[in-house]
Amino acid sequence: MSTRTSQTLKVRSAGVDEAQVHVASGRSKRGFLVTAFVAGCSSSTPSLPSMDLGALSKPAVVTARDGGSAALIGASMLWTFGDTLMTVTGADGFNYRSSTGAWGAPGQLALDDALDATGAPYQLLPYSANEAAYNTTNGPMERYSLWPGSVISAPDGSGAWIFYQRLMVHPGTLNYQPVDVGLARLNAGSTVAALDPSPLFSAPTPAYALGAVVDGGFVYLYGCNSVAGQLDSVCSVVRSATSDAPMAAAWQAWDGTTWNTDLTQAATVLHGPPGDLSVSFNPYLGQFIAVYSGIFSNDIWLRSAPHPEGPWSDPQKLFTALPPSSGNDYAGKEHPELAEDGGRILIVSYAHSTGPFDGEVRLSSVLP
Repeated sequence: MSTRTSQTLKVRSAGVDEAQVHVASGRSKRGFLVTAFVAGCSSSTPSLPSMDLGALSKPAVVTARDGGSAALIGASMLWTFGDTLMTVTGADGFNYRSSTGAWGAPGQLALDDALDATGAPYQLLPYSANEAAYNTTNGPMERYSLWPGSVISAPDGSGAWIFYQRLMVHPGTLNYQPVDVGLARLNAGSTVAALDPSPLFSAPTPAYALGAVVDGGFVYLYGCNSVAGQLDSVCSVVRSATSDAPMAAAWQAWDGTTWNTDLTQAATVLHGPPGDLSVSFNPYLGQFIAVYSGIFSNDIWLRSAPHPEGPWSDPQKLFTALPPSSGNDYAGKEHPELAEDGGRILIVSYAHSTGPFDGEVRLSSVLP
């Protein structure tokens, strides 16, 4: 049995000091209630004017989900999420998901989640029989996870292409082992994808599943690795003709000078994103922009470049996200489909903790 839920959350602004108001109130064309852009932050580095827009809805049995990669597929927004915690055991025997998906109207916080008979959302990226058996025996602390990295509209108009990471999650904090990156295909309106049988990239090649951006007939993907002993990460970029993206042999890495079929020659193109980012072309700035969360920080940053491979600018802080109940906010990314005024106003999402094993994906508007 399948039921659907479409919850509505009231869009609210953060607390505003009248002296900090930069833009008058009004309703945006996408439907967000925009009351002000606020220039307050908790860091000494200046922030840009920003405003909290509220949290994306989630099913009643879901206590937390993160990620938030999205794309406009036809007239609807597909939102994808990573680890999804639940208060029930789903019809498949699991009380958690490593990936879920939901659809919604552009600019709306209320999402439409497909649910099984227990009220649980479906696993977006299905496990193989071996992975499901392993997770049943060893999970949830030791398990396979399939995490959505980034999403583009399928070139044939059938739905979405999801670039995802397969990992082994081990007990402990942030203790996971990359396995490979694959392509999943999702029909419009569905929340269960079909995975291509062969991976695109396998470890130790960086997990090129992040920041998908289509430009000039190519799709670009980024892979980021932490730097041992430093609060830093390094990212490189690969590209393929969009139509050839399902073929591993079609991908080339930027080596600092040209596009190279030898992926081991990939050059570092930017520093800082801790395992997640978005990249898009911003028509207002006339530049590509990379948006990401700071490492162990509630700050969200932006870099710009004339090309997907760079050269990327120094980072500029966009804003400081709302204080979480514990830890730090993460998974910051921008959604160009929701941008206002030709890209002058950005819409940024991030994962936000609201309590032990509770969390949500929140949206903010930013004036770069």
